[in-house]
Amino acid sequence: IDPHESFVLATPGKTVVDYALFDELQDECTLYLWQHKDQTLPTSTEKNIMFTPHYDTLIKSGTHEYYAENQKALPYALAELVDNSLSATAKNKGLRTIEIRLVFEKTLGKNGVLVLDNGCGMTSTQLNNWAVYRLSKFSRQNSKFSSEKEGYVRPDDVPRSLNSDISYFGVGGKQAAFFIGDSVRMISKPWDSPYVHELALSKEDFQRKEENNEDVYTGRIVSRMPCDPSQITDDERFLHDVVREESGKQSFTVVVITGILTDHINYLKQDFETWTRELAHIYHYYIHGSNGNVLIKLVVFIQVTLREKPPKSPILLNLRYVNNDMQTLYINAAADSFEFQATTAGDGGKVEGVLRYHPFLYDRETYPKNPCASQASDNGDSDDNESDAGARGKKDIFECFWNGRLIPYTTVSEFDWCSRPKKGSALPAECFSRLSGVLFTNDKFSVSTNKLKFMELELKLRNKETIFTPILKDQVSRNIEKEFMQWLQSCHERYDKQVRFFGFRRTITRTDVPGKQNSPWGEFSAIEWDGKIYQTGQLVKSQRKTPTLYGTIVRFLLHGEYDGDVFATGGEVEVTREPSALYNDTKIMPISKIDRTATDEVILKGIEKDNDKLPDKLRLEWKEEILNPQIPAGSSIGPLLVEILNRKGDVISHISAGQGPGTWLSVGLKVIRHGSLQKDTGSKKMVIFSQTLRLLGCSKWFLTYKLWISGGLRNLFSYFDVAPNTLSYFLDLSCLPLLSTLAAKEDHFTLSQLSPAYRVGNPFDIVLQIKDHFGHPTALSSDTQPVLQCSGLDVSYETVSKSDTKVTIKGVVVRGKIQMHQQEKEESAEVENGSPVMFNVEIHDEAGNLTANPKQLVRCQVEGFKPVVIDCCKTGAGQVVTKPVQLNITDGEPQTLQVKFELLNVAPVVIGLKVVPSTRVARIEVYSQSEDLVLRNKEKISWPAGGLLENLCYRLFNERGVEVPLTADITSKIKVNWTGDANSEDLVLGKLPEIQVPTQLQGERFCQVSYQEQNVSFCFTVTPCANEPSRLKATLPQNTLKLGQVLAEHIYLNLVDQFDNVTKRLPQDSMKDMTVEADGLDTSKISFAWQVGTKELEAHSIRFHSGPLGPRELCFHYKSFEERVIIKVTAGEPAELKLISGPEQPLQVLKGHGIPTPFLLQLCDEWGNPSPDQRVVVEVRSSRQSLKKGKPNSLFCTTFFFLNFKGSFNEKPIRGPSVFLTVIPDPNKPVRLSVEYDKTAKLLAGGTFPVFSVTVVSDEGSPITDINPADFSMLLWKGESSTPPETTPVMKDKSIPVQIGPHTIQFTLRNDKTKVPLLTQIKINVVPNQPFKLAPTSIPKIPVVSYSMEMPSRTLVENMTLVIMPFSENIRGFVDIDIKTTWCSQRLAIMEKSPGENGSIYVLTFHPDVSTPLDPFQLNFHFYNGTISDIKETFLLKYPFSALIFYFFSQLFISLQVSRVEQMIHEKMAEAAQFERAPRRVCSIPNNFSGPDVVGVVGHLALIEDDDAARVISWHLGGDMDCVITRTTEAAKRIYDDTQGNQQVLPLDSIRKNALGRTLPHIKNGRSLFDPDGNPVFARHLLICPKETEICTTVFRNLLDDTIVMDDLNSATNYRREVGVMKIQTYCSTILTRDGNRVSARGKFGGSQNKAPPIGRLRVFASPLPQQKLREYHVAVTKKEKAEEDQRNHYKSLESPEMKQKQEQLNQMKLQLQEIEMQLGEILFFMSLRKKIVFAYFPFNPPHHLLKS
Repeated sequence: IDPHESFVLATPGKTVVDYALFDELQDECTLYLWQHKDQTLPTSTEKNIMFTPHYDTLIKSGTHEYYAENQKALPYALAELVDNSLSATAKNKGLRTIEIRLVFEKTLGKNGVLVLDNGCGMTSTQLNNWAVYRLSKFSRQNSKFSSEKEGYVRPDDVPRSLNSDISYFGVGGKQAAFFIGDSVRMISKPWDSPYVHELALSKEDFQRKEENNEDVYTGRIVSRMPCDPSQITDDERFLHDVVREESGKQSFTVVVITGILTDHINYLKQDFETWTRELAHIYHYYIHGSNGNVLIKLVVFIQVTLREKPPKSPILLNLRYVNNDMQTLYINAAADSFEFQATTAGDGGKVEGVLRYHPFLYDRETYPKNPCASQASDNGDSDDNESDAGARGKKDIFECFWNGRLIPYTTVSEFDWCSRPKKGSALPAECFSRLSGVLFTNDKFSVSTNKLKFMELELKLRNKETIFTPILKDQVSRNIEKEFMQWLQSCHERYDKQVRFFGFRRTITRTDVPGKQNSPWGEFSAIEWDGKIYQTGQLVKSQRKTPTLYGTIVRFLLHGEYDGDVFATGGEVEVTREPSALYNDTKIMPISKIDRTATDEVILKGIEKDNDKLPDKLRLEWKEEILNPQIPAGSSIGPLLVEILNRKGDVISHISAGQGPGTWLSVGLKVIRHGSLQKDTGSKKMVIFSQTLRLLGCSKWFLTYKLWISGGLRNLFSYFDVAPNTLSYFLDLSCLPLLSTLAAKEDHFTLSQLSPAYRVGNPFDIVLQIKDHFGHPTALSSDTQPVLQCSGLDVSYETVSKSDTKVTIKGVVVRGKIQMHQQEKEESAEVENGSPVMFNVEIHDEAGNLTANPKQLVRCQVEGFKPVVIDCCKTGAGQVVTKPVQLNITDGEPQTLQVKFELLNVAPVVIGLKVVPSTRVARIEVYSQSEDLVLRNKEKISWPAGGLLENLCYRLFNERGVEVPLTADITSKIKVNWTGDANSEDLVLGKLPEIQVPTQLQGERFCQVSYQEQNVSFCFTVTPCANEPSRLKATLPQNTLKLGQVLAEHIYLNLVDQFDNVTKRLPQDSMKDMTVEADGLDTSKISFAWQVGTKELEAHSIRFHSGPLGPRELCFHYKSFEERVIIKVTAGEPAELKLISGPEQPLQVLKGHGIPTPFLLQLCDEWGNPSPDQRVVVEVRSSRQSLKKGKPNSLFCTTFFFLNFKGSFNEKPIRGPSVFLTVIPDPNKPVRLSVEYDKTAKLLAGGTFPVFSVTVVSDEGSPITDINPADFSMLLWKGESSTPPETTPVMKDKSIPVQIGPHTIQFTLRNDKTKVPLLTQIKINVVPNQPFKLAPTSIPKIPVVSYSMEMPSRTLVENMTLVIMPFSENIRGFVDIDIKTTWCSQRLAIMEKSPGENGSIYVLTFHPDVSTPLDPFQLNFHFYNGTISDIKETFLLKYPFSALIFYFFSQLFISLQVSRVEQMIHEKMAEAAQFERAPRRVCSIPNNFSGPDVVGVVGHLALIEDDDAARVISWHLGGDMDCVITRTTEAAKRIYDDTQGNQQVLPLDSIRKNALGRTLPHIKNGRSLFDPDGNPVFARHLLICPKETEICTTVFRNLLDDTIVMDDLNSATNYRREVGVMKIQTYCSTILTRDGNRVSARGKFGGSQNKAPPIGRLRVFASPLPQQKLREYHVAVTKKEKAEEDQRNHYKSLESPEMKQKQEQLNQMKLQLQEIEMQLGEILFFMSLRKKIVFAYFPFNPPHHLLKS
């Protein structure tokens, strides 16, 4: 290509790309390079693409799958997660546990839905496979996602296909998780891995990756240790509890879903019962087993937990206890079932089916209704319309289960063989609607990926090649249709309780039924119900209906169209209420209300009882005899008395037709003109007790009476003519002067309405209505003139106008002075007790006229009652009405009260009020007519139990003490509390209902008679007493008795009545006649004792000595009485141990190994019956070895033993069997160490050890070769002691120690095969090595000698010993002194007056006299002329400042000492920091609490050096490890409130400080009672408390108490047995072993709850620093403190009086010092420091800093 050729860059759409467009291009887009813009495509092109699905495919798939149901689909989404858990737990050997945990508590972070199981867990590869969408288990084996361990294996066939193989397609878990929320975290630990794997997927993460152009379908799997919370975010704080629960779990999986939609949260909380019931329905057969909810068998444990914000309590629900899911309802309501199976052709599809029959029971169908469909049925939307489609409604018969799990959206209506035959059948159609069914399919039938629907189940089952076979118990049949019809016929005949309607009449429409149910209805004349026929005209009685109805059947009604006989599940009956004269109406009620137990006699008796309520006749009585039948018109006749009588002749006033007061009766009187049937218009309705009757007009009159119901509701009877003997003639009134019915002469007038006030002088009109004597309007005669008069006033009028019967007086004028009306003053008033009082009050002025003024409030005060106030400001008058005056009048005499009227600024008025006794009822008296007994109020009456208290009567008295006559009106208000149906007739006669006395002596009956209107009552209590004896009663103190054992308590015998009440009538001599019998009863020692207080017999010494176990019948006889009681005889006292099973014989066991097969022993009594007594202690002891086979005097031999099983019960031995046991040596068990080396070699100090050959010898004497060399260790210490010093280090090199003498070497082996370390020791002797130098045993001081005669001034050394040192500096030899001096005894000195140079240093050399040349020892010394004392005196006198120099150097020595110690401290601190940084055990519990009153978290208060002890003690403390210890309760409450109660705390001020003086159980009085194995020690003694020692001691004394730590389980159990049973028999507390076991204080051990997990899974105490370094550190600190103390003491001495005196002397000598300072240039001073001679030159005025340095 030409470099100058130009090109065009364009998109496939011919858009030219310039620089601006190029920056906007998307990645991976296609561009064309053209020669020019219009160039065409010369050839076809290809583009490689990637079509990775969008992440919405994953996160929105669940929304599309479940969109139709919204929140109602949540149970099915949760079921997808439970499916995975069921598959994971399918191979669990123990309980399969699945939990759905809902955490809706904001304090713990986001809302979360968790599904936890104890299944096999997932490896990281399996977790990766789970994340791949649509990676089913079928494709995992050969795809690139497969792991080596995976590969689908189809499970074997099991009943109902409950194989848990329901996690299938690789879709449901992701769909469900992202339908519920927007984030999912998987936490899983597989069975064979120590690690926990986590994978998190979230919508937010997908979006972020898309925005950053990252691969969306990538993620990371985190592997961590169990109980590690490092991956928990702040939004997932609720996962801390989940992570803590990981401890001790072998495997598990947790699905954590967050970002839950609000609608889902509301549904899960508010409809908790609904969706849990649906889950229980889905997994019904996994939860309850293949037969459903019929057996108490726990198969799968599925629990739902809902946790909300406090104070709401968490809700825990085990789906096993849901009892209203549909399958449970179907199973419980079914009367019988029909099982079958179907096999499809070709593909091996198998279906197991069950049909269940739900019978009709009398008045209802028993087919279960869906609890969730109740609301829909109320709205009319339910498909289960029983009236249209039978009991099942429109529901399909079969629910479908796939691999044991419900597929909710697929149901099957029916099959041809189980449907109703089209040609008709003898069975009613309703029978086919009473079926429910279940189909169980295997995995050969396809379902949708969300497991909501079958793909083609019904199509395959309806295929002609599908074979259906019934499953019968007794025979094999291939004709399923025949078997089904026979089964259905049998169910109908055996279980259905149905009604047959016959005698069809017509189809009607009912007007009394609203809506669509009013038509059509079939009318029938009879029914057949449960073998009994009811037909028209038959009398029936109602049940479960108040009041009870009696009636005659009119017809039977059944909804629907019919043309003949029909069976129905219900219906209604119309009855005419009887007696018809009383009720005269009909009632329609369900046929289920018919009382099928009522006989005709009972029904007729009830009707007759109601007939007694009806009126039968009227009784008329003339009070005055009529002498002349011709009565003048207008005259009065009478009075008449008319009474209503019933059939019994009793007077009645009302009819009671059920509940309520009843209907009142009245009598009406009609006067009819004789000779004409026309009724007189003047007739009227009369009251029953009418006094008079006036007849108007001239004619003959006939009297008739008619009975009416008050209120005019309806006529009950036709006219009743007066009886002939009462009125047998007509009244002839023709001779009377009133011959016509015309109006009579004017007699009086009435005024028309007038105005209440007229003004004086103003004219007004008055209208008069003229009437005759009988009140009829009449005209005024012409000569009659009105006369007007008014008291004190003049009245005049103008004219009078007459119009028919009215007269108008016109122009009436009133003139004169007005005189107001004034009432007479009352001095006293009278009122009946219980009635109100009315007073008329007027307010007068001084002249006596009424006056009205504002605020005229009159106050009326009746003595003893509240005042009444009225307002008289308008008229000056008013009326006061008080409340009823109620006084307690007992003697019948009236009482007088004062009434006071008060008005402001007016003198009060007081009058007397006389209260007279009323005639109302005030007292009730109850008496017995037959017993002539009058009861007292609140009296107790003794009466035989169960009897009737009859013939009780009552009387009523008023306040005057006069008996009140009993009338129907009065007795209607009488109520008794012992019955609700008191006979009104008896009450009128003064009789009370009979009282049923309680049957038990303890049940008193309180009785009360009350008169409700006046609140008057009379009460008494009926106390039952025993009746005559009816039987003998024996009271057993216990229901069981051991064989051969005497009954501990006595049997009490009494005579009781028919109600089981003790009569106390058993005489004392009854002991002679009382006998007892029973099988195997030892009657020789049985005795009876009489109890005087209770008057009963006691049977003693009841014992069975033979016979089988089980219930025995004790038969007691006394005269004609007999009593039989059952007592259960159990096994007797343990007497023998029998070996039921055990290992095969001959029994051989390797030494140190257990017997793998357990010995099964049965505890029996002396009769050989198995005994369940758990108090027997069984032990196994081996006999002494009887024979050894092996080398003489060898430990490696085969030993023979007898295992003797023995028991003890209450310190009594129990014999047991013996087993012969052969114990052979274990070739793999190390028992000792053998060390071989060159014992002839000399071990020179500082040399190298020879080669040590260590052999591990097994139990049988052979060497063990598979030992790891790292398991060996070697210790070396000086001396021959068998116990190494505590600071003995482990020997790591081959160097011989430099110190000579005897030494000990210990070889130790520690590994898993040796519970106790194996060790052996050898003794060696280290001899001196080659000589090295000559040295003194102790470093001498620098000698100073002088030219003197005195020995001390000439002495060089004194008592010095020189020795020859090898490398170890301890080789002794002889010394030759090479110097011309005199040896004097043990002192070496120079000769007297030896010459020398003053102030010079000389060297003294010592040469050893040995064959090997050695370095000599040299000693430097100083020489001065004159004696030392002379030199010092001259020096100090001439140079007094030297004292200060001496003081300076003494301080310099101290400073150097302290600085050296501080340097050592710094070095040790650095070493300590290095040790702290080194890997060691630490406490992982957070310690986030601090404060003055906070001690700290329990886990941080102590250290434990031993790893094994730290593991087992930390595990034993468990939840107490993170408890916070505080000094005060207030600090504890503060922490509790700050953490919202989530942190446990323990205040010290609430702890009892226990004494610490208790010793181990095997130590008593300071002496060990036996030598235990396993090194027992209190656990609290292993704790190292670096701070707050006293507080920590108190805390751990309370937490650990006397818990003991030992080496292993074997020694722990032996120790406990020796302490608790064998030797000491004292209490033994809990024992922990260093191998991780626990033996509780009750002796229990074994199981996961008594085995500590590995230390990596626990939160443990930290370990301390190494002990050797701590000791060095302690020594250094001690030296530092000692040096500082010396320094403080020296500073203190400077302040003493002596030092102050010297300071004054020093000041006095300053003048002398000034003179000599000029003469002296320098002073020589020396000191011994670090074994060297140091010369120091100081000016007399040295710099200050030099002195300090």
